[in-house]
Amino acid sequence: MGRTVIALSGGVDSAVAATLLQEAGHDLIGVTLRLWPKSRCCDEQDIEDAAELCELLGIPYQVLDYRERFRQEVVDPFIGEYHAGRTPNPCTRCNQLLKFGALWEEALTLGGELLATGHYVRWQGGDSPQLLRGKDSRKDQSYFLYAIDRQILPRLRFPLGGLQKEEVRAIAKKRGLPVARKAESQDICFVAGDYRTFLLEQKPEGEGFHPGEIVHMDGHTIGHHAGIVHFTVGQRRGVGGGNQEPLYVLGLDAKRREVRVGPATALMAQEFPIEQCNWLQSWSAGHLERVQVKLRYASPPVWATLQLLEGQWAKVQLDAPQRAITPGQAAVCYAGDRLLGGGIIAKLGSGPHPG
Repeated sequence: MGRTVIALSGGVDSAVAATLLQEAGHDLIGVTLRLWPKSRCCDEQDIEDAAELCELLGIPYQVLDYRERFRQEVVDPFIGEYHAGRTPNPCTRCNQLLKFGALWEEALTLGGELLATGHYVRWQGGDSPQLLRGKDSRKDQSYFLYAIDRQILPRLRFPLGGLQKEEVRAIAKKRGLPVARKAESQDICFVAGDYRTFLLEQKPEGEGFHPGEIVHMDGHTIGHHAGIVHFTVGQRRGVGGGNQEPLYVLGLDAKRREVRVGPATALMAQEFPIEQCNWLQSWSAGHLERVQVKLRYASPPVWATLQLLEGQWAKVQLDAPQRAITPGQAAVCYAGDRLLGGGIIAKLGSGPHPG
């Protein structure tokens, strides 16, 4: 068995993943990506914890400085998306470009033949390796991995995919791992507190902080706002009162600096385009597929028909209308437990259209 590079975040999940791999006979090297100065993942304490684990396991350990690349490829686009009136999910981008992109390249330079992480997702081998939802539905992280390169699927391993979180904690405690009781990181790792405060600190002059109008879907102005970054599709708070029925954010127009609002019924949509698509199997434009699609990480999957279009675009036709479909979020498709891929929800009416 060749060398396996294990990505270590300093938390209990990656620590147990490393332990299980070593017990299965893998020749390991631990690697941590230093990503952000004040992060809830891979900060200085996490690096110390990962180093302690590697010393306990007797495996080599390296820390790779990816702070500048993380800013350029994850943080700056995150900021830019909000200022453009979209609601991004930076975790999918980080996995695609860094944890399963750049780190795989680093693994090759270290003589690695496999790359392993502590994600809760199942790997199924064979002639065409697949990714499946994690056994623990509460912790399943397959949604965040839809954008990784399918060419590296044979080289990936996910030791925790078939375990419940409680089992992982129990293994850590039984093996005497120093991080057995360590708390989990939550939400966006590089944002401490409210994302709007983070945006203001990073780019106070951004267009998303320019004041503008709150416009009803029928065209009349009902109020003013202090910047579109304070809003997301489906939001009710901050859109003004004094109306006969509650109003919700329907969309954001960064160029016009407008927040468009309307009644709850106007939030429902059944068809939308997705862009920057990535599929974990070979499909071509025109392909039709019945899928279950998740419109947010925490939302349940719903049935839809997927139609691939030209240029990394696709159209999703839902069986039933859904509420607050939000540009910038990922629409991730499944066939049962199998992860098929997905794309970024685009504004209605954008992108190519089938003939």
